[in-house]
Amino acid sequence: MVAAVATTEIGAGMLPWAVLAATTGPLLAGWRRGLPCALAALAAAGMLTARHDRRDAQSAMAEQARVGETLVLRMLADARGSANSWAGPARVIATTEEMGRLQGARVWLRGTDVEAPVAGATVLARGRFADARIPRNPGDFDEKAWLRREGLAAVFRAQRGTIETDAGLWEMRRAGIRHTFREGITAGLEDDSRAAMVIRAIVLGEQPPEDEGLLEFFRLSGTMHVFCVSGLHVGMVGLLGWLVFGAAGMPRRWAIALLVPLMFGYAWLTGNGPPALRAATMAAVFLAAFVLRRRPDGLNALGAVLVVMLLWDGRLLFQPGVQLSFGVVAAILAGAALAGRLFKGISDTRVYLPPDEMTRPQRALTRTRRWLAGSLGVSTAAWAGSTPLTAYHFGLITPVSIIATVVQIPIVFALLAAALVSALLHPMLPAASRAINQGNAWLATGCVGAAETAAAIPGGHWKIDTLGGARLVVYNLSNGAGAAVFTDGRGAAVMIDCGDARAFRHQLLPGMRRSGLRPDSVILTHPDGGHLGGGAQVWRSLPIRQALLPVDRARSPAYQEWRHHASADGVAIGIGRAGDHYNLAGGAHIEVLHDPSAVSPNARADDRVMIIRLHWEGWRILFTSDSGFSTERLMLAGGRDISADVIVAGMHRSDLILGDDFLDAVRPRAIITSNASHPPEERLDRERAAYWRASGIQVFDPLESGAAMVTIDHAGKLHINGFLDGSAIVLKPDQTPAPAP
Repeated sequence: MVAAVATTEIGAGMLPWAVLAATTGPLLAGWRRGLPCALAALAAAGMLTARHDRRDAQSAMAEQARVGETLVLRMLADARGSANSWAGPARVIATTEEMGRLQGARVWLRGTDVEAPVAGATVLARGRFADARIPRNPGDFDEKAWLRREGLAAVFRAQRGTIETDAGLWEMRRAGIRHTFREGITAGLEDDSRAAMVIRAIVLGEQPPEDEGLLEFFRLSGTMHVFCVSGLHVGMVGLLGWLVFGAAGMPRRWAIALLVPLMFGYAWLTGNGPPALRAATMAAVFLAAFVLRRRPDGLNALGAVLVVMLLWDGRLLFQPGVQLSFGVVAAILAGAALAGRLFKGISDTRVYLPPDEMTRPQRALTRTRRWLAGSLGVSTAAWAGSTPLTAYHFGLITPVSIIATVVQIPIVFALLAAALVSALLHPMLPAASRAINQGNAWLATGCVGAAETAAAIPGGHWKIDTLGGARLVVYNLSNGAGAAVFTDGRGAAVMIDCGDARAFRHQLLPGMRRSGLRPDSVILTHPDGGHLGGGAQVWRSLPIRQALLPVDRARSPAYQEWRHHASADGVAIGIGRAGDHYNLAGGAHIEVLHDPSAVSPNARADDRVMIIRLHWEGWRILFTSDSGFSTERLMLAGGRDISADVIVAGMHRSDLILGDDFLDAVRPRAIITSNASHPPEERLDRERAAYWRASGIQVFDPLESGAAMVTIDHAGKLHINGFLDGSAIVLKPDQTPAPAP
C-alpha cells in the first residue's frame, strides 16, 4: 500500500507502477490476505490521483483569477498570528460565478486588521491569489511543495480593510474553552517569560515567537519531540488518566471508555495537530483490544492507523513529521526489547532476595534501575528509528538524545500533569492554580537546562553539510537586505552581514540549519538594519563567538545591541581597521581595505561601510556592500591596492555604485550585485549592467538567478552558480572569464 501511494506521488506516468506495486500483495501473501491489501492499495492510489487532479485544476484556476477576487471561506483550523498578520487553512465555500470551480478548494488564507479567526469561522475577504514562494537560497522553505503536501490549491492574500469574520456560538465556545485552558496553565506567570513560553510549548505546542536560541537547545539535544505536542504527550495524558482511574478503583472497560475521549479531547485542546490525532487514534485502536477481549498488538494498531491515513489522504505519507512519527513508534515497538539487552547490566541488582525480603531502599533501587534500563532501551530504539529521517530531512544526527530523552521525560511528565491540574483548578481556585504554575516554572527551567546541557556535550550532535565542500554563498534577500556565508566545508563558517531581522529569522537561520551551516563568527560591513540580523537573535540562535564591527558608534538600535550587549553574552567584539588581517578556516583570510572611522557618526549608514577582501586559494573577492561613490573616492585616494577578481556589491540608497575609476582600479572579472524589485532604489539599473558586460565584466543578477554559490574546483577554476536557475560563470586562473558550457 505504501509502495502504491509512493509511486503514485511521483507522477501520473507512474500509475501503472502503482498498480504493479498494489498487486504484489496477492503474490507474496496468497490471495486471501493479499487481495484485500491490493484493493486497499489501489483505492489509496486512485484517491490520491483524484485529489491531485482536483487540486491541480483548482491551482490553475487560481492562477487565472483577477486581482480583487471576493471569496467566502470557512476556516479549517485556528489561524496563527495576531491582528497584524495571521494565516491558516480555509475552504472556499462561495465565490463569483466565473470562479465557480474554486468552490470547495482548500487555500492558505493570509490576512490582517482583524483578530485571527478560529476554526469553523466564516471569512468574507477581497484580495488576490499570490504565487507560491520558490526557494531562491539553499535551505529556503519550498512553499509550492508544502502547499502540494498539505493539499492546498493556492495562497490567498486578503486585502487590508476588506475582511469580515463571523464565528457561530459553537465556534466561540470552542475558542473560549481553548483560551481558558491556555490561560490556566500559565496563570501567575509573566506572559512573555521564558517559563511561560516553555510550558505553552510543551502543553499546547506553541513555538516561542522570538526565542530561537531556546528552540536550538532542544534541536541539538535531539529532544524537540518534548517541546511540541506529539504522540508522547498524548500517551502521557493517557497514562495520567489510567493512573487516576486505577487509583479510583474504576473497572478496566470503564477506564478505557473514558481514556479514549480524554486523549482526543487533549488533541482538540492543542489544535488537533496531526501527530496528536494519529497518536490518539492509535491508542484507541490499541485499547479497543482490551474491550473486545483480544490480545493487544502495537504494530497492528500502528498498521491500522497507517492504512486509514493512506486511504484518507496519501499525501500525508510524504510529510517529515508523519514519517518520523511512524518510524519512531515502529522502531520502539519492534526494537525496544532488543535494545534493552544493551542495558541489562543496569537492571541486574545483584540482590538475590524475594521482593518481600528486601528493604524499602533496596526495592526502590531495584525499581529505579529497571526503569532506567527500560527507558534507555526505548530511547535507543527511538533514536535508531529516527536518525535516518532526521539526517535526511534536517541534516542532524543527535546521539546525545538517547540520554537526554531519558532525563527529559520525567520532567515533561510532571510538568504536563501539573499543567492539567492547574487548568482544572483555575476557574474555581485561581490562587491554587497560580501556586501550581509557580512551581511548574521551576520544572520548565529544569527542562531548558537539561536540553542546554545536552546540546553542549562535545560530540553529542553532528551537523551534516548537505551542500558539501568549501564555498561562499551570497544570499538573495528582499528589500536590499544583504548576507553571505563562507565555509571551509568541514564545519567552520563565518557570516558576512546577517540580512534584516525578518530575513534572518525566516530565511537565513532555517536555511543554514537545513544546509548544516553553523557560523561561529560574524563580520558586519555597516550599521544598516538590512544587514544586522535584528541584533541579539543572531548570537542567541547561532554559536557566535566573535564579531567584527565597522564603527564604534551608530544610531541603529540593532547595531547598539551588537556593540554593547553581545559581549555580555560571551561574544568577543572587535572594530575593523584598514590593514587588519583575520585568518579563516581552510587557509583563507579576510583583509580590511577601508574602515569608516573618519566618517561622521551622523552620516547615513551606506556611507559608513567597511570594505573587506576575501583571499581564498589565490582568488580575491571584494565586498563593497552598500557603499557608493563617496566611499570609492576615499579608497582611491588612499592609494592601497584594491584589485580583486570578483566584486560582491549592494546598492547605495541615494548614490551610484562602482564608478569607472573604481572598476579600473579593482579590475574585476565578475560582479555579483544586489537586485531587488522593491524598493526602486534597490533595483539594479539594466543599462548599467549592460555597460559592465560590454566592458568584459560578467554580471551575476540574483533577481534572475537567486543566491550565488561560489566554489573553486580541483583545477583552480572559480565557479559562480545560480541557485535558482542553474546559471554559471566560470573564471579560469590568470585568464579571461569564460561562460560555463
